[in-house]
Amino acid sequence: MVEGLLSAAEGGRLHKAPGANLLPAARLAAGPLLAHRMAGKRVPAGRAARARWLGAATLLAVLCVEPVGHTQTGKPVLHVLLQLDVKSVALERMLQQQLPNLAVTVFSRYRDLEDASAAAKPDGLLAITPVLEQWGQRPALQGIRAGRDDEPYLLVSVVKVLDGSLSGKTIGAVDVLGRDGTQSFVTGLVRAKDVKVKRVPKTEDLLPLLEFSAADGILIPSSALARLTERTRLDIKSKEAPGGRVGLPALAIFNDASKDTLTKALSRLDAATKKALGIDAWSVR
Repeated sequence: MVEGLLSAAEGGRLHKAPGANLLPAARLAAGPLLAHRMAGKRVPAGRAARARWLGAATLLAVLCVEPVGHTQTGKPVLHVLLQLDVKSVALERMLQQQLPNLAVTVFSRYRDLEDASAAAKPDGLLAITPVLEQWGQRPALQGIRAGRDDEPYLLVSVVKVLDGSLSGKTIGAVDVLGRDGTQSFVTGLVRAKDVKVKRVPKTEDLLPLLEFSAADGILIPSSALARLTERTRLDIKSKEAPGGRVGLPALAIFNDASKDTLTKALSRLDAATKKALGIDAWSVR
């Protein structure tokens, strides 16, 4: 498909918006390929030849622009990545019902969020504040629970609390920030630079690390402790991570034109949905 488009562009046969019907992967592949094929080419003489060459150059420029924003239905796009007890599929269904004017996708893995956002940047992202900060964003709408916008994270272990130095210990954590980001996130919270971080893609993958002694402890939000203890017969112990509290779910805006639509839509979520998100109110920032 990409080769056909390139040939058409170089032949001057494309007259509608280039790349409009391309899948993201094709758009990303086409730009470098066309650049390679055009590298070192001299501008042909003659009006028709110049028109064909300029058509190919225009297609290159359009294909290399990162798509941003609305879906084909015109709805603002909201991406969601949260470490919650509720399954991502169930949360997505809940949000889609509550937010009919938005195109909502809930991701359970950080890598999937990265891939989707690289193909087409969303209008907004709902995630914990460290994720927003890694993406260079500030919250436009901050989640609140019991009057606070953050919560402690807990070091959870079996039989005994993880006291003393954690140097050389293995700590399990959900991969919420990618390899390097999650490493920094965990080491900052446990205040041990040489801790070994064992990343798992989803929250439900943490408990097996304790059950099979694959980690000395795991790191979870304090709000997840009750559900964790319900799912196991292990003698669970916990203590607050010494590195401080972590921001609750918040909304970042990538497309200012959609800010009003996104913030108003999320502000109208019912109590049950906000509870599923781990908050009970929003604060405008």
